[in-house]
Amino acid sequence: MAKNQKTASPKGGNRRGLAIEDAYQKVKKMIYLNQLAPGQKIISNDLAKRLDISITPVIQALNRLEASNFVSYVPNKGYFVSEITEEDARQLYMAREALELYIIPTVVENISAKNFDEIKQAFSLQRAEAQNLVGRRLILLDAQFHMKIASFSGNDIICHMLQDIFEKLYLRYQPEYFGTNRLKEIAEEHRALLEALRRRDVEEALAVTRQHISKGMIRLIQSLSAEQQTELYLN
Repeated sequence: MAKNQKTASPKGGNRRGLAIEDAYQKVKKMIYLNQLAPGQKIISNDLAKRLDISITPVIQALNRLEASNFVSYVPNKGYFVSEITEEDARQLYMAREALELYIIPTVVENISAKNFDEIKQAFSLQRAEAQNLVGRRLILLDAQFHMKIASFSGNDIICHMLQDIFEKLYLRYQPEYFGTNRLKEIAEEHRALLEALRRRDVEEALAVTRQHISKGMIRLIQSLSAEQQTELYLN
């Protein structure tokens, strides 16, 4: 009997773990699709019904999302979708800049013609989407373009850290922050980075990346500041 209990427990634990992971990924997807908007209160029972999942893995998933700062818990009020702050934006963009600049020399050293074609394809997908101005999809493609470049650094740990940064930025980033003018700038900056990579020009690739990330941070902080001023005015 003792042996049977020991073998049954891990299976039960695996099932619970899979249920929690399933709930975690589904809630993240809802945030990504703006089905759960920044600042929105999350009603656990309603969420469980929407996802057709029992309440326990939903609560566990929300706890995990809280640890990742995707949701926040307010005592006696419940869970809310986290809103990105100006300080969050600064810290995340600073971390992103440090990591991306660090790996660029290695990317340039490692990149092959086939690798470059893959990066170019990621750029083409984003450029095509920009013409349709589809917010969330465009945000995802922007992250995928940068992650494709990072993947050729051969540094899995940095890639994982960058992926986490992009999620923390973009899952809490309103699509409307991408204005038409900024979309055009992003396309030109990405094109300039592609050209620097094609020429294996490390210094130019570093300069373009630094400027690109700085402009992204400034744009986000300005949008957040304007949004905050509007809320103060309305209240």
